[in-house]
Amino acid sequence: MDNAVDIIIIGAGPAGLTAALRLQQLGYRVQMLERSATWPRPQIGEALTPGVKNIIDMLDANEALAAVPHLAGLSTRLRWRSATPEIAGHGDAAVINRAAFDAALLQLARQRGISVCMPARIEDISGTAGNWQLHISTPAGRQQITARFILDAGGRSTGVQQYACAPRLSAMWVELEADQISNNIAHNIANEMANLTQVEALEHGWLWGTRLPDLRYRVMLVNDPQTAHQKMPGQAENWLRWNCANSQLFKTIAQVPYASRLQACVATPYLALDSWQDGRLKLGDAAFALDPISSSGVEKAMRFSLQAVVAIHTLLGSTDSNRHDHHDRHELARHFFEQRLTETCARHQYWTQSYYAQAWCSEHPFWRSRAGIAANCADGAAAGDDHPLVRAMHEQSAQLRDYQPAELKPLSTFNPCQPLRIHPAASLAESYCVVDDRVQKQLALSHPNLERPISFLENQALFPHLNFLWQPQPLAQVLQKLEHSMGRQTSQKITAWLWQRGVLESLV
Repeated sequence: MDNAVDIIIIGAGPAGLTAALRLQQLGYRVQMLERSATWPRPQIGEALTPGVKNIIDMLDANEALAAVPHLAGLSTRLRWRSATPEIAGHGDAAVINRAAFDAALLQLARQRGISVCMPARIEDISGTAGNWQLHISTPAGRQQITARFILDAGGRSTGVQQYACAPRLSAMWVELEADQISNNIAHNIANEMANLTQVEALEHGWLWGTRLPDLRYRVMLVNDPQTAHQKMPGQAENWLRWNCANSQLFKTIAQVPYASRLQACVATPYLALDSWQDGRLKLGDAAFALDPISSSGVEKAMRFSLQAVVAIHTLLGSTDSNRHDHHDRHELARHFFEQRLTETCARHQYWTQSYYAQAWCSEHPFWRSRAGIAANCADGAAAGDDHPLVRAMHEQSAQLRDYQPAELKPLSTFNPCQPLRIHPAASLAESYCVVDDRVQKQLALSHPNLERPISFLENQALFPHLNFLWQPQPLAQVLQKLEHSMGRQTSQKITAWLWQRGVLESLV
């Protein structure tokens, strides 16, 4: 059986399904391939950060996901910055049944006419960008599929093209039945654990625990796998129980019988250096992995898939066959894709290092190594430091470390009688922006008080509209000129925003 589609997506997790649903919205013919015969697959990554809601809204998937079991509004008990536990509210976050979440997205894709082949094993891939041929094996027999583009959302893998963004990490976890917890610990403590997510920093790593929608309780240990091997080689369960017993928040469940087998996985954050190849892109865990401490892996994977779709639409969404135009679109798409990829990793690396540095036990080796500037810790992979993606990631990390947000000037001190101009420390830069679901290169305003160059405010392009402000202008003239292109209210908001941050200055 031969099929011709626009996009083949390998992998039906959240990253692949997000890309499939968005591409289908943009009018592309999509074929999904999933190798797993068991569906939904058991998963970790139950935490959904608030940003997932915007993605679900864009995919018009709220109704399809409404029935997914979830727990919302759980507070978090932390033993992190202080050795004394504290309670933090996370009202917009949710704990979900990941298997049900993935299954609901898959069902929605099928309902919308996206072809899903599972289980499917890829036998070989041949061809070039724009004309790929894949031979696959399925229970129904051997098939050939032709596609213009391939997206690999097949999950975490190992290889020389991975750059470790931090020292090695591993995660191990088990589940406990609610009645086993109640039978083995005090009733009031069991009730507390049922209504709180818990996170605790320990000497050799950290523990995370939460009640799941099916009322089971999951506890997970994240640590350096070498430490576990040195302390208790081949005794993973004993190592987990020992860490629980030596904690404050989890010691009461250290000896509670497990309701599931102990599972483990590699949790080292990394960047896949071959995420962009002509006609083939990587998404989700195939492209990058984040430290699990952020609990934002699902959101970041789905968001990056949307950004990858923008890159693909920039390449494939034009009917112009002009060779020069195709080259320009290719460069726009690639720069945008790689910039968003390295920025995702850099921002997460910066946040993670800062968060590890805040731990009450940060003087111990596990924490010191993760609070410093991360280096590639993979054997024989030091040469990766010279890779353009790695250099870009390090540059972005350095910019984040050096950035000091300016104190906002109160609008009550603004003098409308003084002329305005763009501050001399400001400059113009080029930025890759999304306009009508495609990448465009735009002029952006850069200034030390801005975390990054900005091209748009209030959904308005700043340039060329602000060009006249390189010279001093009376406020009335500033607003009058801007009103012609963006309206009075928007022009006032943009002027105030820039002035409060010192990007516009008042001249005496």
